[in-house]
Amino acid sequence: MKFNELFNTKKKKIVAGCVAGATVCVVCGSVYVFNRDSGSLILATDDIKAELGQKVSTDVTDYLDYDKISKDVLNDVIKNTKEKDDLKYVTVTNKDENGNIISKEEKDYPKVGNYEISFTYKKEKATVQVSVKDTTKPEIDAPESFDILQYTDLSQFNFGELFQVTDYSDVKDWNIDISKVDVNTIGSYELKASIQDKYKNKATRTLKINVVESPQLSEGEVAVTEIVTDENGHKRTVISKKSASDVTTNDAVSTGKAVTNKDKVANSSSTSATKPAESNGSAGSTVKPTSPVHTHSWVAVTKTVHHDAVTKTVHHDAVTKQQTVTVVDQEAYDEPIYESRYICNNCGFSTKNGDEIGIHIMDVCDSGYHVGKVKIGTKHHDAVTHQETKTVVVTPAYDETIIVKQAYDETVVTGYKCSCGATKSK
Repeated sequence: MKFNELFNTKKKKIVAGCVAGATVCVVCGSVYVFNRDSGSLILATDDIKAELGQKVSTDVTDYLDYDKISKDVLNDVIKNTKEKDDLKYVTVTNKDENGNIISKEEKDYPKVGNYEISFTYKKEKATVQVSVKDTTKPEIDAPESFDILQYTDLSQFNFGELFQVTDYSDVKDWNIDISKVDVNTIGSYELKASIQDKYKNKATRTLKINVVESPQLSEGEVAVTEIVTDENGHKRTVISKKSASDVTTNDAVSTGKAVTNKDKVANSSSTSATKPAESNGSAGSTVKPTSPVHTHSWVAVTKTVHHDAVTKTVHHDAVTKQQTVTVVDQEAYDEPIYESRYICNNCGFSTKNGDEIGIHIMDVCDSGYHVGKVKIGTKHHDAVTHQETKTVVVTPAYDETIIVKQAYDETVVTGYKCSCGATKSK
């Protein structure tokens, strides 16, 4: 497994344990349960549960119960509360293809474990217990269907290169169920790939594997199933033929004869590949002749030249029509209606009756009064509109790219090579 590919942006959940008489609130993407305490440093919860990969806030403002803290001290609590925690964060080691360490990167989410976040304000102290677990299964990126040559030994096939896995934890080896695959008979079969992480979260994918016939070979060539990466970064297989000396670690060489495979094979989740055998004239080997006289057997060395498609642009004018539309000159609105009234200076009580306001200010509020406008309702005014004939675009103008000649790949001979290692130019 490529360690620098273990961590993606998939979302994880935080779920806090519920308590009686509590209310639930979302803070910074996390779910918290609010307890009811007393004092100035009042937290919403003292216990949260997080999934590995989820950020855990250490900011007191994300934990305070604002409904229970006096506004007179709130700003001082936020400003002068000190935080201390024992959170240990995940560190990722990035390596190159040879296993050499390139860099180390500390992530912004904690490791699996139990922690404490402590807040101190003056003589008050509050603690939040944090439990981080990994209960999420790995994510598998694998082709829905892939080809493989007939007579390929699947115990030597590099499934760990073809299948990619993403997880926040270290993963174990791939477990490949090939019990339904007959590599000796051309056809399509079902294959199951599974993998689990160190916390026993297991993911399984069912794939289709197509056993295909080997291409016609020239002297010195072998048929291989090659693992390549497409333009979207996904892995796939390509059937090709190569000189035995050009076989790479990503190539699975057909044995050319019946193969006996077990029902299951284990394959490393790292990017290492299994090289073809290089002895006894087996698949992928280079066998030298015993004759003291050697006659070169030249095999063409080719490269693929890509030719882009030839295109031209055709402009299409807009399609329009005349249509009568309603134009709003003035939007509908509600006009407030006011009335002059006697208004109590103390409580705002209002009336049109002078005797009533006198009784009110003497018996109820013992205050003065004034005369002012009081809103008693509204008057609705409909929108003012008129009809207009306008040109409406049915289809906007657009440019269409037309392919005059399709793109294609051309195989060009660049030279020749013999199985003995000798080369010659074209």
